[in-house]
Amino acid sequence: MNLLKATLAAVFLCIAMPATTVLAAVPAQTVLLVGDSLSSAHRVPVASGWVSLLTRRLQASAATPPTIVNASRGGKTMADAIAELPGLLARHHPQAVILELGGNDAILGATETQLSHDLSRLIDMAHDAGARVAVLGFEIPPKLDHDRCAARLRGVYRQVAHDKGVVLLPSLMAGVSNQPALLLDDGVHPTATAQARLLDNAWSTLKPFLLD
Repeated sequence: MNLLKATLAAVFLCIAMPATTVLAAVPAQTVLLVGDSLSSAHRVPVASGWVSLLTRRLQASAATPPTIVNASRGGKTMADAIAELPGLLARHHPQAVILELGGNDAILGATETQLSHDLSRLIDMAHDAGARVAVLGFEIPPKLDHDRCAARLRGVYRQVAHDKGVVLLPSLMAGVSNQPALLLDDGVHPTATAQARLLDNAWSTLKPFLLD
């Protein structure tokens, strides 16, 4: 009889326990962001950069927000990223990869064929590692748009995203590149004040990509 009572008490205790103590917490996904100076807080405090702002918004929007690993660096090209990505994938095992690249390549004179090849290769590498992919595009400012490279880059983003079936934000700098007051003295990079605008541009694309 005592054994029966003990057994029933244990069963009742398990039923009555809060779900949070019975169920394991859902692990947060890891998101690898590979970008250039637009995502590396160029000449602004890191805490003010749009990627840091993204992290804080995700923390406010989800019980288990993704962990953002920011592997961005000023001057990075897609060729640089191709060399670095295997090691990054092996080290961090991300469930999602965000690519914010291409502007430096186009400005340096990369052909449309090369741009398409390199972006496609990066996407394939991430897919092969089991990661979902989003691409954040860049609209080259008119002062740097030599030989209509902006139009070529825009077309590459659109075509590759379509062919590979990945999420695309056409321009992270929409509404910023053409506003001198939101740019540093180089006329290209966003000020600390403009970083919130970049996040707002990205949020409509990244929120469903990362949280839904």
